[in-house]
Amino acid sequence: MPAVGGPQGEGGQGQPRADFVLGDRDGSTCDPAFTELVRATLAAMGYEVAVNDPYKGVELVKAYSEPRRRRHSLQVEVNKRLYMDEATRSRHQGFAALQADLARLAEAIADYIGAELRRG
Repeated sequence: MPAVGGPQGEGGQGQPRADFVLGDRDGSTCDPAFTELVRATLAAMGYEVAVNDPYKGVELVKAYSEPRRRRHSLQVEVNKRLYMDEATRSRHQGFAALQADLARLAEAIADYIGAELRRG
């Protein structure tokens, strides 16, 4: 997502965006505990994380979720300023660190899913 809101962007023109915005359509597409795991993991890495603000999740998130049947869908928006120069669209020095942090997030998610599966 862009670093700041544009003229038609949600949240208002010129408004800086968080590092990450998680969208679970107000808890309707994903177990709130999973959303919190992702939020807390990213926050512990030092990122600013917003939930459902300004993005709640698009129709795709809704279409592929059914939490009662353990099929969860979470939209993750990543602020471009973390990894690229928006004007040139080229990676900058933050790319490698973000890539490593996203790998750590994936490990935390895998651990969470494993624990959920063991619980049945």
